[in-house]
Amino acid sequence: MSSKISLLLLSFITLWGVSPSYVNTWAFNGKNLQLAPAMPWLNPVPPIQQADPNHDGQPECLALHSDQAQLYPGSCPAAGSSAVLWQSPPQWQVLQADFTDLNRDGSPEITLLVQRPFQPWPIDRFLPNGGRIEDFHDAGGQSCHLILVGWKHGKYQEVWAGSALVDPLRSFAAADLDGNSWQELVVLEGSYADSPDQPAHVLSIWEWNGFGFSVLDRVNGEFHKLILATSPSEHSGCSGPEDEQRFILTER
Repeated sequence: MSSKISLLLLSFITLWGVSPSYVNTWAFNGKNLQLAPAMPWLNPVPPIQQADPNHDGQPECLALHSDQAQLYPGSCPAAGSSAVLWQSPPQWQVLQADFTDLNRDGSPEITLLVQRPFQPWPIDRFLPNGGRIEDFHDAGGQSCHLILVGWKHGKYQEVWAGSALVDPLRSFAAADLDGNSWQELVVLEGSYADSPDQPAHVLSIWEWNGFGFSVLDRVNGEFHKLILATSPSEHSGCSGPEDEQRFILTER
């Protein structure tokens, strides 16, 4: 058993490229983020890159090429393939693209972390004290957005798009962390004043409220990387993969 744990720990170190002393393990109980004991047998959970958002019975593949998200039928081909079902607009710089069901409608959506040219709220032209988001962008005029793209009215289109975020996201992940059968949104938040290679300052958990996302908890710190992991049933005592406890791992 000790040799098995050592092998898994070595794999974990190789994956992260850092000493395990620099990795924090977090658990979420539905209300609060809490540090959990280090567990070398945790299995990293890769993001979902294949799903069936148009419900045609055939999976589609989501890929990221040169900061542009592209959706393909079946498996993902090499960059430059002509068999593209949907792709993000060229003025968007897509930092991350995964399939999630964060809006809890039972259908997978393409979830995008995007940087794009800042635009103020249209209503700001009429408000006497508008401009509440006028500083929500970096020095180059790029603001950060979370956008959900789904199958609606016979085509792929935005089903939800957030306004420019007050603090840019460095990365996100989605998982049912508290066992309520709904996905929560996990993010690392940075600052527009920082360069993208500087660490994030906040780890936070959000949930869908019907119109957007509400924060559940947040922790200040220094975070370089975010990944989800599960505890195998042989250690957690669970009956199957669907019951495995999920954890958040952050590199600091």
